[in-house]
Amino acid sequence: MLNYYFYRLGQFIALSLPLRFVYGFAIFLANLHYFFAFGDRRSVRSNLRIIFPDKSTRDLRKISKAVFRNFAKYLVDFFRFQNLDLQYIDKNIKLENLDNFDQVLAKGKGVIVLSAHLGNWELGGLVIAQLGYSFWVVALPHKNKKVNE
Repeated sequence: MLNYYFYRLGQFIALSLPLRFVYGFAIFLANLHYFFAFGDRRSVRSNLRIIFPDKSTRDLRKISKAVFRNFAKYLVDFFRFQNLDLQYIDKNIKLENLDNFDQVLAKGKGVIVLSAHLGNWELGGLVIAQLGYSFWVVALPHKNKKVNE
């Protein structure tokens, strides 16, 4: 239940304060989490060791910190999704080849879109919805049922 309240608090902060400040605060919290969450830090480093077997321990430490910071910024973006509109999309997101997408949809058979689990991949689905396309997403539910609401 505590996770749910942290999510709600994070969302409130992300929506209430200027983005630049919220990113800075998120990075501060990510640094704290990196320092105190030994298990998470160890897990990230062991995964990075598999991906980058030739990197030094120092390099892996640096990359690990960046992973924590980037994830914190991703969460800020995620919490701000409800304010995403067409004006934001036009200003901040580069869309390419939508005409190809429309041509395939015009055939009436639908489209399967695959995305890597990389960066802010959920944003793609949100942009598609804001542009008026209907779609379905396959995802696992959050382990905290309140967060799924």
